Amino acid sequence: MKIDFIHPAHYRDDGSLVQGKGLLARLDAYLPHLGLPLLAAHTPPGHDLHLVEEYLEDVDWGREPDLVALSAQIMQIDRAKDIARAYRARGVKTVLGGYLPSLMPEAVEGFFDAIVPGEGDAVWPQVVADAEAGRLQPRYTATETYDLARLPVPRYDLIRANRLVVYPVQATRGCPFRCTYCSIAAVYDGGYRMRPVADILRDIEATGSRNINFCDDNLCEHVRFAESLFDAMAGTRVRWGTQTTINVARHPKLLEKARKAGCSLMALGVETLSAQNLADVDKTFHRVDRFAEGFRRIQDAGISPHALIIFGLPEDDLDVFKKTVDYLANLKVPIAQFFLLTPYPGTKNGDDLWQKSVFDKNLAHLREPYVVFQPERLTPDQLRAGWWSALEDFYSLGSIVRRVLLRRRNRGRLIDLATNLVYWLKIKRGVHPVYFG
Repeated sequence: MKIDFIHPAHYRDDGSLVQGKGLLARLDAYLPHLGLPLLAAHTPPGHDLHLVEEYLEDVDWGREPDLVALSAQIMQIDRAKDIARAYRARGVKTVLGGYLPSLMPEAVEGFFDAIVPGEGDAVWPQVVADAEAGRLQPRYTATETYDLARLPVPRYDLIRANRLVVYPVQATRGCPFRCTYCSIAAVYDGGYRMRPVADILRDIEATGSRNINFCDDNLCEHVRFAESLFDAMAGTRVRWGTQTTINVARHPKLLEKARKAGCSLMALGVETLSAQNLADVDKTFHRVDRFAEGFRRIQDAGISPHALIIFGLPEDDLDVFKKTVDYLANLKVPIAQFFLLTPYPGTKNGDDLWQKSVFDKNLAHLREPYVVFQPERLTPDQLRAGWWSALEDFYSLGSIVRRVLLRRRNRGRLIDLATNLVYWLKIKRGVHPVYFG
């Protein structure tokens, strides 16, 4: 069979498709999703496979696949449905996986020939076999946890390399914490698994690149495992970043090993400077009074800390935006990504807000710049405006000079400066830095 794997884009309110095919988007690094290249690797031999990242390229409607596999987030629901509708009208079978059917299976069942909630590793070969035999079932759900030691090498060769690609590699899956706003916690239910170090090294080599991204949700939480991985990576000359918690700063030896293994950045989900907010979302394993020291330790280790912040939590008021920007700027944090609290159905926080304060029920609006619920201490317009002002203030040219060019430790300064300038250009055009539009 011909099988096309498609990661759909999403729509603007005017119906146009958000894509990053222009020059500005090409200045930024491209971090592909791992799900579809991994699913392609799980495909039995003998099939013709093609991968499309619709944010970067158009779907080739001239191709005639026998099966289309889509992986989507909630905000991509309308586009995923439209792609499936177009293919089904031509007699092509469609399958949907990803966070969308995992969190909201009832919202998409019937719009696709089959859906795959949860992990697709174990069931995908059966999906392919059933599609080939003409007996595709409406839903496939794994009945047991997949052994990560059995994961094949992702099909990195299917990723289109027409710009700077930072290849995804997975070392762990899931997260041991259960933050109430987090879709990862909802899907994996606190499960946290680690892969054999030898397999991780195999995948790194298979990328054929020095630039990789550990696409893990929390790479460094199991300290001994992380240290063993970084020891094995020492001398490989790869450059990499990852996401973890600021708890990593409690382990200077781990930070040292990470840097020697090629770590250049760590994205840290600190979320808020309010201890009460952290308690409200069950993130009490973080201590706000230790954030400053944590950022300093990570920078002193020669690693660039990226702060991930959520605005719209219960204690946030009109002062939160400036306080947060000033705090991070004073610490010379090189990169910050500011998000709006998004009530994803299927998460504890999301389900609570949908019951009492969600007023915009358009699922495609579950992303920035939309505020779809009534915050406790702000109006929706105040939250949206404050969030955008935080982006503008943090990424002003003066702030970039002070945070990046004048900071005490300058290792990685050129990469941080380039990232800041790309973000500045996007914000000047009204584009959220982590989206194409």
